[in-house]
Amino acid sequence: MQKIHFSRKEKILFLDNFGSLINAGIPIVKALQITYFQSENKHIQEMSAYFKQAIESGQNIIQVCEGLPKVFSPFDRAMFEMGEATGKMGQVLTLITEREEKQQDLERKIKQALIYPASIMVVAIGMVVTIMTYVVPKIEKIYQDSHVNLPPLTQFIIGISHFLRSEWIYLAIALIAWITGFFFAFKNPRFRYEFDRRILSLPIFGDILRKKILIVFTEFLATLLNSGILINRSLFIVRTGMDNRYYETEIDAILSDIKAGKSLSSALGGEYIERKIRWEVIGDNEIGFKRRVDCFPIELSMSVKIGEQTGSLARMLEKMAVRYNKDVDATIKGLSSMIEPIIIVGIGGIVGVIIMAIMLPFFNMV
Repeated sequence: MQKIHFSRKEKILFLDNFGSLINAGIPIVKALQITYFQSENKHIQEMSAYFKQAIESGQNIIQVCEGLPKVFSPFDRAMFEMGEATGKMGQVLTLITEREEKQQDLERKIKQALIYPASIMVVAIGMVVTIMTYVVPKIEKIYQDSHVNLPPLTQFIIGISHFLRSEWIYLAIALIAWITGFFFAFKNPRFRYEFDRRILSLPIFGDILRKKILIVFTEFLATLLNSGILINRSLFIVRTGMDNRYYETEIDAILSDIKAGKSLSSALGGEYIERKIRWEVIGDNEIGFKRRVDCFPIELSMSVKIGEQTGSLARMLEKMAVRYNKDVDATIKGLSSMIEPIIIVGIGGIVGVIIMAIMLPFFNMV
């Protein structure tokens, strides 16, 4: 069953239908049976039947989800565990569905913003490769027959053309080896941590990724707190939905600070910020707080502090989530218009250099 193809769209439909029935007071097994017959989607029917059979055999929903790690994330499993512990399974299913829908909408916006620039890039690269492997060799033969002295730039372009035509198999092997090596290295916890940390430093994309993580953090922490879940448990559940080892490590540190008696705002780096404002010396052993401020912006810790002082923590987190969503929307809208001219100018420059290199000997012939 773990090999079943279950897309995010199918997962949303399954959880939405299942959750609606549970919220209506229908028992789990009966709800799964209705979900099966209501859907015409083969995968949703298979998932409904699998859940029903597993639950009837004595498993709980958490155990069923643990057997489907490619479909249900650690965040989903933690939420299901909370639902069973509190008796609010219908509400939990609704929350997971909302999370999946929001993540799907955000990823769709990013893909839509990138698809046109990516298409331009693919076409441009194809054009350059065609020129270098098909046009340049024909021009080279003309110049060889004419015994023309080739300028350095032309020799350089012809050299690249020779390399692409004669060594392409080694380039392909090197690319496959690099992708394979990266795939295996990505499974190493230390490599994954460094990768997740450094990717946040990328211009534009790093900012979008950071805001996406902060949206998950603020939205779902607010939702869990509004559901009456204690801050420690809420943070633990939110941590499982980060999908970024760097942020997961920082949330672990935040949890440790809260267990030691600190407030959430202090654990987010608010204490470090206040001491900086007072011009206090920060010791080397407190460098972790500086890293935490890099993860969680100053405005977030300050908003959390206001929420703690006024008893409206969840409300302040919701406001920050709205703000980050607006920031991401604005960045994505400008992304396509920003990247497109950069790609066009860059590829145009490369093609221009190639054409100039090809034409220079022709002018010498004239």
